[in-house]
Amino acid sequence: MDEALSAAERDAIAASARAGEPDRYLAALLAPPSARPHLLALAAFLGELARVPARVTREPAMGQIRLQWWRDAIAAPAGARTGNPVADALRATIRTCHLPAAVLVEAIDARELDLARHGLADDAALAAYLWRSEGAPFALAAGMLSPSAEADLRPAAAAGAQAYGLARLLMGLTDALARGRVPLPQSRLDAFHVRSAELLSGADSGKVASLITNLCDEAREALARSRKEVANLPRATRPAFLPLALVGTYLRALEGGAQSILRSPPQVTPLKRVARIAVAHWLGRF
Repeated sequence: MDEALSAAERDAIAASARAGEPDRYLAALLAPPSARPHLLALAAFLGELARVPARVTREPAMGQIRLQWWRDAIAAPAGARTGNPVADALRATIRTCHLPAAVLVEAIDARELDLARHGLADDAALAAYLWRSEGAPFALAAGMLSPSAEADLRPAAAAGAQAYGLARLLMGLTDALARGRVPLPQSRLDAFHVRSAELLSGADSGKVASLITNLCDEAREALARSRKEVANLPRATRPAFLPLALVGTYLRALEGGAQSILRSPPQVTPLKRVARIAVAHWLGRF
């Protein structure tokens, strides 16, 4: 992280990460001190991006302007200061950790999709979205923790993206629908004979519950694959994947409330979140 940042700015970065990406925030706290500021900067950046669609409900263009600001901040000349502590810390992390700026821009592109009223078309579009929004950040974080490793990080990151990304997508389904957006792929809705209007109306049905259960099963299978892939990576990369420790907790919450998910979002307490990640770190597995 940029040494020129003040203590107040560092606190603001940590607060942004904690509020917007609590799982990645906790994982960063358990990482080695040398990598911790960079992981916090990445988490804060991702949290800021995720908040854009949540704050813009009637004027998508305002969200697009805000996301473009982040693209411009990443592309600003070396040595320039944006005045935003998260952006300045991210730029310092890009420089210090040699992160590919194009991958971070793809994370911005993923959040632009969240501004659209209609969801993704099919499974291919879903996989691309999950990679950009969740998988690439897993790979970037793992690379920060083990920069000299020659292991291929993509298989573990891709499986983690499917598991964690699907779980988070479903956990946020109620809020997305409240904003008038159906985030699930149209091909999945068609397969279970669920219409977007049904979801937006909040009319729970057996068809919706079956769709949620099917996606939970898919996330659980991806979690099993990610465990195998992460086990083959250098141990130093493990903190990057600690958020995966919450996938099982999220899926149980979703399955327990599948019949009422359109009316009330599943809840996971902060204490349970901390406990799951702490135990996974202590045991060295999730």
